[in-house]
Amino acid sequence: MSNIDVLLVSPPRLMWPYINAYDNFMVPQNLPCLAAYLRQHGIKVGIIDCMPLKMGWKTLIKTIRDIRPKIVAAGENHALYSGEVVKLFRYVKNISKQIITVAGGTHFSFLAEDYLRAYPEIDFIVYGEGEETFLELCLSAMNGGNFSKIRGIVFRLEDGIPKRNPPRPLIKDLDSLPIPAYDLLPMDKYGKSKYLFASYGSTIHHSRGCTSSCKFCGFWIQMADLKMNESGELELRPKWRTKSPERTFEEVKYLVKKFGRHFLVWVDDTFNVDPKWSDRFSDIVLNSGLKTRWYCFMRADYIMRDEKLGVMEKLVKAGLIHISIGAERPFDSDFRNLNKGFYGRELLESCVKLIRKKYPHVFIQTTFITGLRDDTRETFEEILRFAKKLSPDYAGFHPLMPIPGTEVWKEAKQKGWINTEDYNLYDLSTPIVKTENLSAEEVEELTYMLSRRYVSLPWFIKGILGGSYRRRMYIWWLIVTLKITISSLLNLKLPFNEYYNLVYPSWYND
Repeated sequence: MSNIDVLLVSPPRLMWPYINAYDNFMVPQNLPCLAAYLRQHGIKVGIIDCMPLKMGWKTLIKTIRDIRPKIVAAGENHALYSGEVVKLFRYVKNISKQIITVAGGTHFSFLAEDYLRAYPEIDFIVYGEGEETFLELCLSAMNGGNFSKIRGIVFRLEDGIPKRNPPRPLIKDLDSLPIPAYDLLPMDKYGKSKYLFASYGSTIHHSRGCTSSCKFCGFWIQMADLKMNESGELELRPKWRTKSPERTFEEVKYLVKKFGRHFLVWVDDTFNVDPKWSDRFSDIVLNSGLKTRWYCFMRADYIMRDEKLGVMEKLVKAGLIHISIGAERPFDSDFRNLNKGFYGRELLESCVKLIRKKYPHVFIQTTFITGLRDDTRETFEEILRFAKKLSPDYAGFHPLMPIPGTEVWKEAKQKGWINTEDYNLYDLSTPIVKTENLSAEEVEELTYMLSRRYVSLPWFIKGILGGSYRRRMYIWWLIVTLKITISSLLNLKLPFNEYYNLVYPSWYND
């Protein structure tokens, strides 16, 4: 890697025990998307994704020192890993203070002023959709330009005070964007697990944003339609855009033919917004004879709608094999309070029942939120009963997370409900928001209890006797669980708690 002006980096980070070097390292869509856009406009760009490369900090620092790029950029949607990005920039400035550092992603977008005040190693923060803003920033930075008119950035004025420029309008035509620069990534290092869903797979997306504005969700806000009011505060409206089915299929074909990526992990906030798009895309895939399988995040109400239209059946025939649904809560009132009133318990039960009956080979994954303000021990029992009634193949239980920029975060911050702002604890397992009836320790204990009690021998036998895809998923779960349990016992620790504790890769500092 030489003659690089702009270097995009995903630094070393901690892992959940259930994610190891061969299981779940995913292609990071942000890096190849930005790289492709810069390259299309003549900028020499490189990518370093440390996790699949098993590149520790010492090797990363040496590599950056050897490359000597003009700009180093890193982004983060999750608060948990924000410290690694700051650590990266600190090392970069130690190499050369002349290297310009740029942060991006949901987390830095909504805390930009705080980070620029606290961390002099960060020069700029790009907020919102990145391609056009980052390109303009790079061109200006490399040519000694003026930053005051670049929309979508936050930077320091001469007196050190952070200044947030007005937001940039969203890109109207996603088909105008180049295919992500997958060739700059170590594609042979991703999806090496024999059993997990991402085996020989890659992430991909056809759409950006969402039609919904759930109060707890941090994904839709990054691609929201942003306006700045007279007080200088950002106002967000949900906005959904998509590439055409034809343009999307070109990318699918490229991943399959060039890199042998036959499993597609669609990371769209909601894959199935537009039934016309889904219908057309399914037709293209089926007529092509291309064999792929898909993981998607889907809305239950859209699944029911598409089933009536005959679209759901086409999607399954075209490759849909794994659906993730946000089941969230057993109470309709909670859906309304979380601005997800289009959902309800009866709808979710009907949706899962439909999939089980008509598409029995499709793997169903659901997520549930615990630790809402008025939760009690009885609430947790009802969540468990609801999960068991739905009976998904996998049920994930997570305490409510106040993601910066969300309505949950704004309310919790204003009312003093946040237990800690140590982002190292924002791991989707540690309770961060106070409740009226339970301590943080009780919420954590009860959330663990849900996972323990959901898993059972009948659950496992039913899964292992399912189709080939489902069987592999359950085998993977069993193998990793046994490894963690044995390791925990050897270290005289309680096995189940170890499932949630983040661990350092052995090569983290290498």
